[in-house]
Amino acid sequence: MIHKIKIQSIAGLFAGLILMGCGGKGSDPIPVATPIPGTTVLSLPANNTACLQGTSASGTTASVSFAWRSAGNADSYQLVIKNLNTQAAATYTTKDTLYTATLAINTPYSWTITATNTSGKTTSNSWKFYLSGAASSSYAPFAADLTSPTSGTTIASNGAASVQVTFQWTGSDPDNDIAGYSLYLDNTNATTAAITSQTASTATQTLTSGKTYYWKVVTTDKVGNTSVSAINSFSIN
Repeated sequence: MIHKIKIQSIAGLFAGLILMGCGGKGSDPIPVATPIPGTTVLSLPANNTACLQGTSASGTTASVSFAWRSAGNADSYQLVIKNLNTQAAATYTTKDTLYTATLAINTPYSWTITATNTSGKTTSNSWKFYLSGAASSSYAPFAADLTSPTSGTTIASNGAASVQVTFQWTGSDPDNDIAGYSLYLDNTNATTAAITSQTASTATQTLTSGKTYYWKVVTTDKVGNTSVSAINSFSIN
């Protein structure tokens, strides 16, 4: 009888060890990863508009309030404001969904919000606005966004002496009065006019293989205001 009890005790001990090894009460809980944040929806300043703000004492800057909707699972937000004239960008970090920044007036800007947490980050769409210290009857267009060919890309010629390349861009204007676009294209610094004026935001050019090309777009509105895009480059091999 004593031997039987000992055998049952040993069997019970092994059974407990097996249960603990298979996720019983002795096992640690499996940590659940936090999902990456959802996408933030921008609110203010509104997209493609003129933003009128009271200027500071110097008359050269203004306070601009940025607002956006909260994103699920976000711990904090990064507000990135880019001066579209200089392409210089400033980044501000906050846990709120409202931030006020002091910016130079009479300047076009773009802005984005990146929601972040320990698992990753998600960036919103990019919005543009023109910061004016006083109302104006006409504002210059925003610089066109060059979408294709992307800068640094290589286009395969597949042995052909020349290739047809399609250029695409997106234009916008606070007054919604864009009159046309000019395409500049060459092998050095994008100062040669390939198309002097057109209303379409796409154009096709036949280009020689084995060279690097630089291109930009100048946007003109109905009263003659202009803006110049960044310069993109690509190669044809």
